[in-house]
Amino acid sequence: MRPARLLLITLLLLTTALPAHSQAQLSWLETSHDFGTFHEKDGKVACSMRVVNIGDSALIIKRVKPSCGCTASEFTHTPIAPGDTGIVTLTYNPANRPGEFEKDAFVYTNGLTPRSLLKIKGNVIPMPETLEDQFPVVVGSLRYNGCTLPLGEVPRGRGRMTYMSGYNASTDTMVISTHDVPKHLSVSAVPDSVPPGTSSTVTIYFDSKHAPLWGLNSDTFTLMAEPTKAHSEATSGFTKVDVMAVVTEDFTTLTPQERARAPKAIVSCADRLNFDAGTQGGIMTQTFTVTNTGRDKLMLRRLWTGSDGITATADRNTVKHGKRATITVTVDTAIYKEPLLNALLTLMTNDPDKPSRTIRLVGEIKPATK
Repeated sequence: MRPARLLLITLLLLTTALPAHSQAQLSWLETSHDFGTFHEKDGKVACSMRVVNIGDSALIIKRVKPSCGCTASEFTHTPIAPGDTGIVTLTYNPANRPGEFEKDAFVYTNGLTPRSLLKIKGNVIPMPETLEDQFPVVVGSLRYNGCTLPLGEVPRGRGRMTYMSGYNASTDTMVISTHDVPKHLSVSAVPDSVPPGTSSTVTIYFDSKHAPLWGLNSDTFTLMAEPTKAHSEATSGFTKVDVMAVVTEDFTTLTPQERARAPKAIVSCADRLNFDAGTQGGIMTQTFTVTNTGRDKLMLRRLWTGSDGITATADRNTVKHGKRATITVTVDTAIYKEPLLNALLTLMTNDPDKPSRTIRLVGEIKPATK
């Protein structure tokens, strides 16, 4: 036999005699699970996904890493022999997580494919609200979803509507009435006689045309509920309803020519008015001016602060072109009792570029000497 042929046969025999490299291989029977639709109140849901070791050495699941803390995992920790099956269990916690969800979990092993992806999904129906959660305001045996109604900005001449939703939690029909309603508010309850276990809606309409103030209007009326029977398990009651709206100038109708002629307010103190040091129990006064550099008349709509003891007055409310108004701000430190003056003054005008300005009032208030 020739040496070359002998060498080739020897190499083939050696190669055949070497054992094949052994490694675990994975075959997943499931890689995803759909929980479908379920209720949050039913608590956690879990599913198990199976993996078969089709390799020729032991399969070891090293760790499972879910994509979210809402998903917990458990898995087979012992080595999985060839031909055997391991399990990965994923548990989803729906608490405070209403709606649809899709979550991933990565499985790390010593297998030929070292990382596998598992998926779960579902849809959570939220926990039903209790009566107290949905209608927290108590008016006798009636309950309402709220009694503080912010309307935001309402241009002068327009209206804004809002609602209160109520529910009769008693065994008697309740009659709704309203009292002390300001003239620029319209309030109606439908129905105004609410049978047991039924709902009612109170409609509030704010008419900015007749609102007394520019800027913030804070109005209150009384809502009352009484049972129809003289001797009833139901109870009567009332609540104060607060309606807040900011009445603003409506500049949307201005033509380009009108805007070019519009008033322009120039405030001498910019956005800060400094007071000389005052003494507790005394009066502090400071002034600033508002000059109109526009062609049309400047109207000072309103001056107001939210602090007790501070007043602001203007020597005129209409300012012609090139003229100015003087604003006097007075602080009565017997009423304003803070050791330092730090308050806000709001000025509203018909300047379309800046109709509302906030000016900070600052100063030192010294203790009174004995």
